[in-house]
Amino acid sequence: MSEANARLLRQGVTDLTVDAGYLRDWTQLEAACRQARPDIVAISIDERPGQVIALVKRVRTMFPQMAFLAIAGTPPVASLVREVTEAGLADLVFLPECPKDLRRALGALAARERAPTVDGDIICLLGAKGGVGTTVLASNLAAELAARNPAAPVILVDLHVYLGDLAVGLDVQPRPSVLWFLQRGAIADAKTWAEAPPVHKAGFRVLGLDGDLASADPVSAEQVVHLCAKLKERYPFVVIDCGSEIAEVSLAACSVAKERLIVLTDELAARTGATRRRDALRALDLGPVPCRAVLNRAHEWSEPYRERLEKSCGMPLVGAVSNAWQDMQTALEKGQVLRQSAPRGAAARDLARLAEVLVGADPEEERRKKAFFNFFR
Repeated sequence: MSEANARLLRQGVTDLTVDAGYLRDWTQLEAACRQARPDIVAISIDERPGQVIALVKRVRTMFPQMAFLAIAGTPPVASLVREVTEAGLADLVFLPECPKDLRRALGALAARERAPTVDGDIICLLGAKGGVGTTVLASNLAAELAARNPAAPVILVDLHVYLGDLAVGLDVQPRPSVLWFLQRGAIADAKTWAEAPPVHKAGFRVLGLDGDLASADPVSAEQVVHLCAKLKERYPFVVIDCGSEIAEVSLAACSVAKERLIVLTDELAARTGATRRRDALRALDLGPVPCRAVLNRAHEWSEPYRERLEKSCGMPLVGAVSNAWQDMQTALEKGQVLRQSAPRGAAARDLARLAEVLVGADPEEERRKKAFFNFFR
């Protein structure tokens, strides 16, 4: 775009924006965004549109909170419109109609509904190794939290990127997917964030993975942090299945979580994996208790057994879930959670207790308090 056209556009929107600068070389977009940190970037796609859109797409992974507007001097063909949309640009502005069309685009961005900030809690579950039941526990924990207070919406997020099958196990259509929100969340309004994720029959919303993930773009830590911040504004509880990998995505989610749970079973490989994940979270400097553990498929749960396991994995245990393979398998086959398929089973009771412990209402502690006060009546 010529400087003359750029000046005209800037003059036409001076009452709507504060000028953050003019970039003469679009190849320097990343450095300019890093320095100026603008809320909105308007960029011409007339010269080498494919390369410009690819660059914008890459920059958006580093700055997911920024909104990008594409400016075209001539009516773009349908394929280019599709590329602009898929790259996550917020709008396409037609230069001959500017500054009117640019004002329209800026007005649409400014008019987006903002939901009241909830400041919800994020609970991340990270498997000590593959196959310990992290996804099943995350699903059932979300169901228990949703059941405790139906007025406080809960969302379950699959961040086991490229390998997650959370939506499959719950028989939920994952559209829009978690990748859509990670890569295009900046163009979504508050209603989309709050109402677009599908609802499971147990009462919680689900952000799952969909489609051919082999060709999906890489996910950055910045995108994960932005996703978590947006979800916290709209959901009192955000339960994240991080899978079992110690990677940028899982560590980024854990870094902004209130509660980080390492899911393990009582076997050597799981206990060894738990200590490695504990050390990785300690390196993030998350406080005196960076994580706690949850024992899955427990065959016993006595105080000596608990002390031995805590000493072995080097972290406190927040609870245990009984071994109920048959109940879990039946629930998965029906796309259900244990509250639906086996509500009176030991595992369902364990999960209900775990949910109460995590939100600060430990039923065992409440029982002791009642016994104490009843003694002095």
